[in-house]
Amino acid sequence: IEAEAEAANRETLALDPIHSCKRLFVQRRAVKTYPDPSGFDGSALRLALEARFGEKLTERSFALNVTHWEKSADAEALDLAMRYAAWATLTAAGRAEHPGNTLFRVPHKLDPMHLVPVETIERDGVTMLRLPQHDWRHRDGFALTDAGMTPQQALDQMNYCIWCHTQEKDSCSRGLKDRKTGAFQKSPFGVALTGCPLDEKISEMHALRAQGWLLGAFAAIAVDNPMMAATGHRICNDCMKACIYQKQDPVDIPQAETSILKDVLALPWGFEVYSLLTRWNPLDVRRPLPRPESGRKVLIVGLGPAGFTLAHHLMNDGHTVVAIDGLKIEPLGLDPDAPVRDVEALFENLDDRVMAGFGGVAEYGITVRWNKNYLKLIRLLLERRPEFAHFGGIRFGGTLSIDDAWAMGFDHIALCMGAGKPTVLDIPNGLARGVRAASDFLMALQLTGAAKRSSVANLQLRLPVVVIGGGLTAIDTATESLAYYVRQVEKFATRYRVLVAERGEAAVRAAWTFEETEIADEFLAHAAALSGERAAAAVAGRKPRLAKLLDDWGGATIAYRRKLTQSPSYTLNHEEVGKALEEAVRFAEGLTPVAVEVDSFGHAAGLRVSRSDGGETVLPARAILVAAGTQPNTVLAREDGRIALDGKYFQAIDETAAPVTPARAFPKPDVAQVLMHRAEDGRAISFFGDLHPSFYGNVVKAMGGAKRGYPVVSRVLAARAATAVSGAD
Repeated sequence: IEAEAEAANRETLALDPIHSCKRLFVQRRAVKTYPDPSGFDGSALRLALEARFGEKLTERSFALNVTHWEKSADAEALDLAMRYAAWATLTAAGRAEHPGNTLFRVPHKLDPMHLVPVETIERDGVTMLRLPQHDWRHRDGFALTDAGMTPQQALDQMNYCIWCHTQEKDSCSRGLKDRKTGAFQKSPFGVALTGCPLDEKISEMHALRAQGWLLGAFAAIAVDNPMMAATGHRICNDCMKACIYQKQDPVDIPQAETSILKDVLALPWGFEVYSLLTRWNPLDVRRPLPRPESGRKVLIVGLGPAGFTLAHHLMNDGHTVVAIDGLKIEPLGLDPDAPVRDVEALFENLDDRVMAGFGGVAEYGITVRWNKNYLKLIRLLLERRPEFAHFGGIRFGGTLSIDDAWAMGFDHIALCMGAGKPTVLDIPNGLARGVRAASDFLMALQLTGAAKRSSVANLQLRLPVVVIGGGLTAIDTATESLAYYVRQVEKFATRYRVLVAERGEAAVRAAWTFEETEIADEFLAHAAALSGERAAAAVAGRKPRLAKLLDDWGGATIAYRRKLTQSPSYTLNHEEVGKALEEAVRFAEGLTPVAVEVDSFGHAAGLRVSRSDGGETVLPARAILVAAGTQPNTVLAREDGRIALDGKYFQAIDETAAPVTPARAFPKPDVAQVLMHRAEDGRAISFFGDLHPSFYGNVVKAMGGAKRGYPVVSRVLAARAATAVSGAD
């Protein structure tokens, strides 16, 4: 692939004049010389510039000509360019003239209390926050909702980075520390700025890619984050929060990382390059190649982010891995050993993709804001390895016990089972029809295939929707409920018409109750309105304005007991809040659930809430989805008396089996305390991800815990002889 790699290098370097002009001319001169260009005639300035260029104005032509004029000291031409650059950068008309460009986009100062540009409205007797209607994004279906930056936009972010790894100030990776105390600084919301949980070499990655070395940048990522397909854009942002730019827009590191992954995958045999660099990486000086076979066998329970990351590292340490998961894992549908020239041949439209069961929360919890095709890549990376096997539909503690695992000859058990039971609100009618846990809704939506046009899965949702909670699960639930409602009523109307054509309307409706008739008529009316809007949009040559219809029918409201700026979703990942509000989701602050109001059929009709001012209000709600958090999945301790608890987590032990207390909510402990039980013969059980008090919270923290914890597992395995396998393999 030398020719393709060299072409990528040339394309990268061809953009250098734009990056240089932006930094040295637009940012440092133009916008400072003309901070208020509102009175400029942008069209006239553009014509004047094009006359001097002798060609159309593009980012590249502007940058090259400005560079020439600076060398020739052409003050008149430079002033003309400065006025146009200021107009294009600082005015709404100028930005509209250059959509998607990088040259005329400069960083903005951050206001922590106004990271999302919301407006205030009054609705249902409650003050709510939302985005103005002109900022709404009219989502239609379950295809990928965010394709991310273009390669040029990602390179712009990499050049914005100041590449401070040479000074060991790359806080995005190492964390932002106080110069005097050495402790991690905190954000304005009190969140410790610990940087990337995987300690990824971010600054090095940016420098290599910006200089044209695509494969070098990819290899630099793979040293610390070989499972990078599961991180990046719309997944993590701990690195951004700890960026050296604290008072202005940070570098969009997740976009940069994902862009590098996409660029490598776009090469011929790009996936094979990825696969190779997870097993042989010359930049990984500690373990450039997998270690010799150890003879040890590890059972991993759970194939979510912690599980599949741990499996990779343990295999590269020489161990054999068998992984089990409670979900049914569908066959891959292809030969894992067949070489892949074009990765696009593996990808599916997310709107049609069948949930495969592999990936844990990445499969059933994360929505189509993220490209779930990447799960297939991770699965391929593992399934190709002769040291790996996996089985779905197995519940640890039920189908397979600890004693069963020891009897089979496993030398270690690693628990990566994730979160457990959701929080249930103890309020009147808290279990009425129409009320369900948000995690249950997301799992039902995604694992049953209810969102697919072809599916007959029974998942009924009515508007208005109220989501209780302020975390990312609440955010995802609100967006997916709106997208699903459109799909649901249109599927219902289609099938209704087919049945009426076959049997007649009277026969179809004959067995319906009064409540069912009411719901059916509601769905049919809404489906007709959607059909009319689609037809009008087709005539007008625009996208259907589905968000407006959904909002008119009640839409989705997130009800949170505190302010938006105090919600976990805002303080940890405000970009996700902004994306949700683009889909016409509303956010209601200072509301505490008091009771669920029901109709004459016992179905939810509203949510009674107490306001922060002491009053009460009823929010109309036909669907109430509770996203009030979950507990670690510690049911094993209740089923097996040998397993001890430490509060709501498993009791951790050190390598001598002495009880220890791991750091709480701190993904970078000096010592990873991941062991939780030692059998009489010395074999041990470890725990990771949302089960662990240090590494719970998000995908990348779970993966970081696996990276930090696998050496502990290897040391414990090395301390005793391998166990013989009894019975059939």
